[in-house]
Amino acid sequence: MRPFLLLAFYLLMTGATFAQTRKAAPAPSADAKAVEAAVVRFFDAMRTSDSTMARSVLADNARLMSVGAGKDGKILPRETPMNKFVEMIGQHHPQVLDERIWDVKVNIDGDLATLWCEYAFYVGDTFSHCGVDAFQLYRSPEGWKIFTISDTRRKENCDLKAAQAAKSKR
Repeated sequence: MRPFLLLAFYLLMTGATFAQTRKAAPAPSADAKAVEAAVVRFFDAMRTSDSTMARSVLADNARLMSVGAGKDGKILPRETPMNKFVEMIGQHHPQVLDERIWDVKVNIDGDLATLWCEYAFYVGDTFSHCGVDAFQLYRSPEGWKIFTISDTRRKENCDLKAAQAAKSKR
């Protein structure tokens, strides 16, 4: 009888230990939700070809950087002038420019925030490329503003199921 009681006690304590290690992720703060909303607004602007909406969440001196191989094969950060990118957003496109994001992580310290996410980019329904976006934002009097967008770009190892699920959530 005693070994049975010891086994039952052990199983009870082991189960309690496992139950305590599975904690739910904390709910995002209001600031984290606002940071994500600014990034989503930027991508909504791309989908609707609305350069005014895009500018509404960008700092005046915002930068757009991409890390990848150039024609020479060297991996380097390359900058696209943000004004040209925003002008491109505002042009009429025969197909929707659709950047779908998921696995969003937001870190905030005071008035600085970073949003990191996976993405897949589509022109209409045609897959173009995927990678990771990293946004740097600051808290302005008008709300969170993006001052740097950095990304990677690739065509392999893309989670297109997650991209499709991200489209469904909108």
